[in-house]
Amino acid sequence: MAITIYTYSNPYEIHKEPYWASIQNCFHLCVSQTLVNGLCDQYNKDFDKGKLTTVTKFINALYQDWESDSVAISQRAAIDNLIEYMDFSSVVDDIPQEDIVTSLKRNRSDVVESIRTMFELGMDPENIKTDELTYDQKCIVEIYKELINSNNKFFKIKKDFKLDEIDSAIDRTINQTLKSKNQDISKIRKDSIVVHGIHQFTPIMLRMIEELSKYKLVVVLFNYQPDYKNVYQTWLEVYSSFEAKVVFSPRNLNNDSQQCEGGRIADNIAAIIAGNTSVIDFNNRIEVTEFDNSTEFAGYIAKKFEKAEQLRKDDEYKHPALYYMEEQLYAANSEVNNILKIYFPEQFGERAFLDYPIGHFFLSIANMWDPETQTLCIRDLNDLYECLSCGIIIEANHGELISILDKTKLFFAKETTIKGITKKLKKLKNRIEEINEDEKEKQEFKRVEYFDVTEGEIDTLINALNELNDITRYFYDDFNDQRNDFKSFYKKIGEVLVSHVLDVQEIDSEFKEIVQRVLKRLDEVKDVEATASFDCLRETMQLYLQQIPSEGRGANWIVRNFEQIDGDVLRKNKDHHRKVYHFACLSDHDMSITRKDEFSWPLDINFFEVAQAPVDWKYQVFVTSRLEYKNFRRYALVYGLAYSKCSIKLSYIKNEGDGESELYYLFRILNAKVSQYEPDVVELHQKKSDYIQIENFKMGRFDQYDLMRYRLCKYRFLMESVIEEKSVYKDEFLLRKYLTIVLEHRARRHFEGKVFVKNIVFDYLNDQMDELKDKFVFINYADSIDIVRNALAYLEKYVLYNGKFMCIKDKEIDHMIKREDFLTTKVAKNSKLDEKEVFKNSTQQEVDDILNEDSLKDVTYKKTLNALCATCSEKDICLESFKSKKA
Repeated sequence: MAITIYTYSNPYEIHKEPYWASIQNCFHLCVSQTLVNGLCDQYNKDFDKGKLTTVTKFINALYQDWESDSVAISQRAAIDNLIEYMDFSSVVDDIPQEDIVTSLKRNRSDVVESIRTMFELGMDPENIKTDELTYDQKCIVEIYKELINSNNKFFKIKKDFKLDEIDSAIDRTINQTLKSKNQDISKIRKDSIVVHGIHQFTPIMLRMIEELSKYKLVVVLFNYQPDYKNVYQTWLEVYSSFEAKVVFSPRNLNNDSQQCEGGRIADNIAAIIAGNTSVIDFNNRIEVTEFDNSTEFAGYIAKKFEKAEQLRKDDEYKHPALYYMEEQLYAANSEVNNILKIYFPEQFGERAFLDYPIGHFFLSIANMWDPETQTLCIRDLNDLYECLSCGIIIEANHGELISILDKTKLFFAKETTIKGITKKLKKLKNRIEEINEDEKEKQEFKRVEYFDVTEGEIDTLINALNELNDITRYFYDDFNDQRNDFKSFYKKIGEVLVSHVLDVQEIDSEFKEIVQRVLKRLDEVKDVEATASFDCLRETMQLYLQQIPSEGRGANWIVRNFEQIDGDVLRKNKDHHRKVYHFACLSDHDMSITRKDEFSWPLDINFFEVAQAPVDWKYQVFVTSRLEYKNFRRYALVYGLAYSKCSIKLSYIKNEGDGESELYYLFRILNAKVSQYEPDVVELHQKKSDYIQIENFKMGRFDQYDLMRYRLCKYRFLMESVIEEKSVYKDEFLLRKYLTIVLEHRARRHFEGKVFVKNIVFDYLNDQMDELKDKFVFINYADSIDIVRNALAYLEKYVLYNGKFMCIKDKEIDHMIKREDFLTTKVAKNSKLDEKEVFKNSTQQEVDDILNEDSLKDVTYKKTLNALCATCSEKDICLESFKSKKA
């Protein structure tokens, strides 16, 4: 095996190493695209015309069959079928077969990845000590054996390449990098292949290196500083398993950045790790910013990015936004990008087809389909929302269907089939007809959301649900739960995309182009022969339904992980010296955690260390690199600090998950000064810009109860009085309170002026409750008992005088209306709300003077947190009542 391992002392001066002349014209492979970019920037004269690319691109070219999506799909189907039909009782006799199958199917994706890992490592099943395995691992090994014994064509990873096959893969990779086949690449040497910066090896990387070394000299390069030997020991731990000697650089480190703040901190960290604290100057305090939580950290980054976007605009978009960011962020835990994706989705690359509403449609109908009953089973109402809002089912006005669905959902909440929902909707239609015929009931139920729809709207929703049912049956009518033909299914999806999406004239041109690339993608995998369970088919949608990537639309991560530091420190920028490298998430939790996906389930370190002891170097390197991940993360931080030629900033997040985190222990030892992040004062005032104003809206005439809402909360007034023109209760909690009030008011009117006889009143309330149950279908037996008792208690306490029901005068009518509109007129004594001021009565002239079109056009409809927020019909939109006390 021809492998040579060299180190270099300084990443800015690799070209000064004695071996450089012998490798500079060779084909180079890097662990990441960021390292490719950094080396190209730093050594642009040496790395031109496709010499430098990523390891992943070359692996995809060399193992194109193994790495293809069509093989991945077929592999999933093959394993799914094995899980279904294999008998695991021979290896696990104390666990029911059904439980084993359920466990394996539930983790089907992980099982596939584990099996692929075993094939890539070339593990010999005869050498595996099954007595040392868990029952899940024993099952995995049985599946692995069966695939080998059956000579499964989808689990054959190519080996023993010929020289011309390797050269051909190199040429394809170079041409892909150049994006052209017409350039002269003859000057790129192929006799030696140079590999840069790999610490976390995957099995397929190691196989690739082994195959190359049969015909060519493989030169592996990584940075090494003798002064930081304890920090860099992690590299030697990994590379000690190679069957090659590490040749250390004879040059001394010559790095001006050691005089910078980052270099001094790196020196101090290295000294602590080496136990040499005598050389540390503790007077040079390190400053660390503490962010309270991930959301606060994301807000901080968002402001930096928005400023960069403005600079980019001023510079006429000459460079990407990240070029203009004053801080380049690297995080030990880069999950904050999940929040930033919401702020700046366009920054994270082209949206995948399945992230679009129409993509959600296909995922949702797959989630709802029940192969056993051959019907849609609605376990999660959000799936139905996705299907009705994506545009597949045509609607007169966009959003009309989900608006009707949202209003009526409580009436059919317990139904899980389209047939059951449509039946309930027809029943609702009949109830609305009955209510509209009785003026008294019409007034009573106008505040109930599902009665606030028209009969025509219900018909529209029923027709849409029936159309959804028809489309779904078109996909699944020939499916069963045993063996489903993937080819047939995705052919039908292609037909629906053409007929319901491409043929629609209103389709956005950009999305149309994405759909066309999805169809092209479907055409590429149309010949995949795969049959498996429906659950397996559902999982493969992520592989099938994706568009062919568009050039230049890749993700540009705002916060990068530590693995990307090595290349970024080499990037050149005319304002580079003004930048700040911000190393974030430096808590004990984030710096010390091992990679969560260290091994795919059910494989773990015990499986690799105890279950067998192979001598193959590839196996040893793979396992060691995984075990060294925590130390690699520490090395990456020191590397970034040592070689940054600009200012640095350090920070960590205090509250993560369910607990608090501490600053990384090395910084605590260095007596770091921690300061809490304080938002700019200006930022707090900017919230005023979020207050709502309305323009060119024709106001109706308001009454004194609208004025009460106005005094209470401007936003509530906007929603209830201006937009909905009344209080409309939408959730079960508020509707139960409203139903209680309806019962009370019915009793007050029925028994007005009569003597209170508890049993008679109680029987009347129960009779009325039985009548109302038909209209409040979500009320169960226990709820009805509580509502009747609460109504009776209220009547006894507030509406009796000398043992009789009070006569209903104007004052009582006014109070009843207030209770129906606000569900209460009593607030806690310690509340800051002045109920007398809010609920005071006004003349129509007073109302008109305050609530008129001229006065309302300049109002900012600010949300006001108050004692009545819990009973507001708009609380789920406003969300003010859900704010924490701290906020």
